[in-house]
Amino acid sequence: MEFKGITVGTYVSRKPKKGNLKDICTNCKIYENIQMSKNIDKPKEYELCKNCDKCYVSKSCKAVLTVSRDTTTGKTIRKSFVADSEEQALNNALQYKLDLNKNGGPRIITKSNKTLIELLKPCLDEQFKLNKIDKSTLKRKTDTLTKLAKANFSNKPIAKVTRDEVVNYLASLSKYSTSTIKQIYELLCMGFGEAEYQKIISENFMTGYKRVEKPKSEYVSHKRKSLTIEEERKLVEYLNNVSYEECSYKYILLWQLTTGMRIGETLVLNTKTDFSFSENLVYVNKTQTKDENGNIIIGDTTKTENGKRIIKMNNISRQILDNAIAHKISNSNNLLFCKPDGKMHLENSINSCLKRIALKLGIGIYEDYNNKGKLIKKTDVHTHMLRGTFATRCAEAKIAPVVLKQILGHKDITVTMKYYVDVDGSFIESETDNAIQYLVDKNIFGVELPRANVA
Repeated sequence: MEFKGITVGTYVSRKPKKGNLKDICTNCKIYENIQMSKNIDKPKEYELCKNCDKCYVSKSCKAVLTVSRDTTTGKTIRKSFVADSEEQALNNALQYKLDLNKNGGPRIITKSNKTLIELLKPCLDEQFKLNKIDKSTLKRKTDTLTKLAKANFSNKPIAKVTRDEVVNYLASLSKYSTSTIKQIYELLCMGFGEAEYQKIISENFMTGYKRVEKPKSEYVSHKRKSLTIEEERKLVEYLNNVSYEECSYKYILLWQLTTGMRIGETLVLNTKTDFSFSENLVYVNKTQTKDENGNIIIGDTTKTENGKRIIKMNNISRQILDNAIAHKISNSNNLLFCKPDGKMHLENSINSCLKRIALKLGIGIYEDYNNKGKLIKKTDVHTHMLRGTFATRCAEAKIAPVVLKQILGHKDITVTMKYYVDVDGSFIESETDNAIQYLVDKNIFGVELPRANVA
């Protein structure tokens, strides 16, 4: 089915349940008859093959609309519309085309009328090709670009974008977290910088003394850096006593609490290559990440360059490791922790489990409205807080900051102390008492101070 500027069709895809797709379909009589017949269209092909016991067979109805053409690169830009039927896909494409025609129809892209989004996409692709960013970072930046594309000015020629438009857009982001605002702001700076480099704009208001500043977030986060000593004690007691059958994540959570490893690093630990059992060492050299399509994979390296490190296990973490190995499920990647089917655990699943436990134990509880406007109980506990809890206990135990930095795999010690250490109130009080007692003992002020209550 074809219309001017639109192509519509049904596409059938197959995924083998086991084995090689080519071998399965070659030996399938139904598929063989389909290939030989000239009268079987894609919908009919799907109906014949959908009950195949050796393949997962699916269909998608798609309409493809030409929306623009880049005279600089010669590339034709198209937009796809997927629906349950060809008719619905076509209707969606036609509606988009009507809206497009109201704005002048399919656009001829020249160097001078490129939009912010059209400038940013090649920049991100180049960074990835030059290994400036990895697959997971490319995916994150692309997701941020999708958010940015919703701004009204993002899809108009960047030379016509005004300072006020950018200021008003950034002001509307104040409800978002600081990290989200930072990611969007960085892309804005990159896009306008590229436009200036290509001489599309003569003035770049995202640089210099009068640049548009990054807005301050008004987002109120309920996330703390760590659990208190009492909260940690309560969580550990629960995890030690709950059965493995009832909570198969128990050793993952205990491992984080006793090693400070990130959840992504924990989930890809290989029992054959990442441990020296005789020396009680853990080699942290990779993490769980996503490819460019958003699929979860085992990465080739850690989150940061300094993330590669060696951790010395103590008696507690070694005991947790031994218990985890006792419950280890055989899998092709020799993962210490995996699902019953041998596949990797997902961070979101473990985070959800931890939140359920925290709600049950009454840890980090606060009230907030859900999507339906109902006031419900929530918890601020999350898997990364376990890493912060480990760091905080180390700080309270007076481990040297430079050593803690090495254990956590940080490049800058300020990151360790600012973002991962949240010392317990009772510890602060006792340390303050110690300082006062020191002043008393040394008679530094030349007067008798009241003695501090030191436990």
